This record gives sequence, C-alpha cells and structure tokens, in this order.
Amino acid sequence: MFLVPYNKLSEEQQAIIRRVSRQSSDLFVEGPPGSGKTLISLYILKNVVENQMVRPLFVIFNHSLYGYLRSALKELDLTDNITLVTKDKYFWDLAKQKGIFIDGRSYEEKYSCILSGLTNQSFDQIYDIAVVDEVQDLSKEEWSLINRLSKRITSLGDFDQGVYNTNLTKDDVCQKSMVEKLKDIFRFHRNIAKVAQNFSRSSESLEDKVSRIEQKDVQLIDVDKWQETETVADILKSLRGQRGRVGVLSHNHQRLRGLHRALQGIGIETVYFQKNNDLRTHDFTQEIPLLVTSHSAKGLEFEHVVIFGFDEDDSNIVTLRAKDQLQDLLYVSLTRTNSNLYVVRNSSTVSELRDIIIKKEEPSITITD
Repeated sequence: MFLVPYNKLSEEQQAIIRRVSRQSSDLFVEGPPGSGKTLISLYILKNVVENQMVRPLFVIFNHSLYGYLRSALKELDLTDNITLVTKDKYFWDLAKQKGIFIDGRSYEEKYSCILSGLTNQSFDQIYDIAVVDEVQDLSKEEWSLINRLSKRITSLGDFDQGVYNTNLTKDDVCQKSMVEKLKDIFRFHRNIAKVAQNFSRSSESLEDKVSRIEQKDVQLIDVDKWQETETVADILKSLRGQRGRVGVLSHNHQRLRGLHRALQGIGIETVYFQKNNDLRTHDFTQEIPLLVTSHSAKGLEFEHVVIFGFDEDDSNIVTLRAKDQLQDLLYVSLTRTNSNLYVVRNSSTVSELRDIIIKKEEPSITITD
C-alpha cells in the first residue's frame, strides 16, 4: 500500500482526525517534518467527503506534491469532486476567468499583478472546505483569497520549514483557527534527527521527538568531484535489493540533468523531469529512483535519499545565501528520508554540509565491585 493505513496511525493522529472531522471551525495542524501532517489531511478529507455532501479544495505548493497527492487520492478512492490545485496555477487561472489584465516582465511581477487584481474582486464561498498543505509558504494575499473562497480551512505546516521568504505569519494562520500540534516524528530515526538538527531553526530537539527505535548510520561520503557520478551510481546499485522509493536530491536542475544522462549511459534507470510541472503526472507509487530538486522534494518522502551537488562555487548557492534560504533548503533535503540517508561531498561542497561530524556514541560501561 502506498499510504500508511489508518489503523497503523498513532493514537494521537487518529484522535486528531476524528476530532477535526466532526468540527466545523478552521484548523491549523502544526508539526515537525515526518509527523504525518499531509497524511492526516488526507484522512480528514476522506472522512468529510464520505459523511457529508461537500465540495473540497486541496491547495498545495509545488507540482511534485500534486503528483504525490494525485497518487494518494487515487488509492483512497477520492478522485471525484475534489479540486486539487497548485496555488500559482489556480490563482493564474482564476485571474483569467475574472478577466484580469496581467502586467509585468518577470514571473514574480506578473504573479504579483494577479494577486493584486484578485484582491479587488468579489467572490462567493464556492468551497465547503479548503485543505492547505505547507501553509507557511503562502503569502498573506494568497491566504486571504483562500479564506474568501472557502467556508472552512484546514491548514497544515511548520513555520520552521519554510524555504521561501513570505509575509504570512503563524499568528495570521492561528487567528481564527483551532490549533492541533503533532509532537512525534515517525518518518526518520534518531541519527537523521541529529544531523538535521544542525539546520533546524527551532530550539526544540528533533531527536527527542523521534519515535522510531531502529537506527542506521547517516553516510557522509567524501569523494573527488569527478567521482560523484560513480559514487551515486554505486549507492543506487546497493539499494536495488531494498524496497522503497529513492530520491536523489540537489538544488540545481543542471546537476540533476547531467547525472541523469550519465546514469543512463551506464544502464541505471532513473526518472528526471526537466520541467517541474511534468512532475504532476509522475506515478509516486513506483520505485525507480527519482532525481528531483530540493525545492520540489518539499512535502515528499522517500525510503532512501541521496544528496549531492551543493557546491560553493554554484551561483544558485550565492542566491540562496543572500536570501537566507540555504539553511532551510538543506533542512528540508535531510528530512525527506524514512531510512537511509547518503550525503555525497567533495572539496567544493558548502561548508554547512562539510562541517557535519557524526559522533559515534561510546558504549556504556558498568563498573561493579
């Protein structure tokens, strides 16, 4: 089964789903990465749709999560009457319906023009419930529009996981919402939590939230730059006998495209989409390794993750640093895995990754008389 079955969820998760399914007020579900926020939203939606005649809107941030949720909704038999949308495309199409003139040279300028135009329009509340995933990546204007379009909102997110600079705050979301806070992390184990903690903006310990007992060592693999492709290839070969989806993450499309071609040349099958919107059609139930940017991996999870290509001399890294987004992007990348995490580094890798040191725990010694 692609999704964790309802009866395998924690008591805390099931209690939230039951409680929220009976409520008519807005809700904000907050939790660290791997706490099951998206999974909870799917089961809430399933309960609401099965028990009421409703028209739901499901708003997500990126095309990859659209593809992931499309696969999930199909498994839950929730494909009818649900409007699943990426926010940018939804507001762009809505602006066209309203006849809003779109002006601007860059995409950002045009999108800003769209939001300004829509803000001045009148709307009926055409949706009974809106589910908003990764709410921390919305702007105030987008949040306001969704509130005007829907009678009720269930939003999910973690304001410590934002990878974009937006003006929406946690207070904005909580202003008229019930708040449910998930405490436990089910996705990854303690060794991954220890590494990810270096990049968390929260003062709370990730390790203390992890519920899984089993642990595998995080693999920090130092190689010469010219050996990176061979190293990733060896990792993928080693994972062939293990079940689960594999994600190979980098911040840079060019690095991913080059790796994809190189792996093809040596007979290793991978999936890569040059255009992000093509991720909308990807079947996320398949286990062929997916090469995807860290931005597009946001909201996804894999059984095994390989991270590479975060080089200091890359112009994109300079931009990410200037926007204070590199730390958050690394945090998101490191927390996408359920089990195995491989970080491939070379002498040009950003210092944040090169400075990671994994301390081996000393075995406890009991002294007796």
